[in-house]
Amino acid sequence: MKSGQNRIAKIAAVAAVIVAMAPASYAQGGAGQHRISLEGYVPVICRVSVDANQIGTGAGTASLGNLNEFCNNAHGYKVVADYSPVLAGASLIVDEVEIPLNSTGTVTVSRSATAASTHRKVELKLAGSAQPGALTFRIMPL
Repeated sequence: MKSGQNRIAKIAAVAAVIVAMAPASYAQGGAGQHRISLEGYVPVICRVSVDANQIGTGAGTASLGNLNEFCNNAHGYKVVADYSPVLAGASLIVDEVEIPLNSTGTVTVSRSATAASTHRKVELKLAGSAQPGALTFRIMPL
């Protein structure tokens, strides 16, 4: 169990003990009625990774493996690819959708309007003057 989950579990256990120790008259809505509330904070966690094996450096289309996305932000997230200038003219193919790489060095690969955990097939298609170069992915909550 991760430290954040462990901390939340301990807080929940303490709250359960406090509620269990409350006199029965409180639970029955007696004149000395008290209210117990428990609030928690869940941090936004977003991760993206590529489980690529060996990637070919020749011309054509190379499989990059699966793009694994996870983000618990209720408002969603987007995944961005940053790439070196020598990849301008190439394309990323994400779940069979071709995304051209231009000279800006960054492109949105996917977007979700809600929290999600998903896996996408990713390929790199070299074309024209594009050459093998650096490619990284990052995820940003919206």
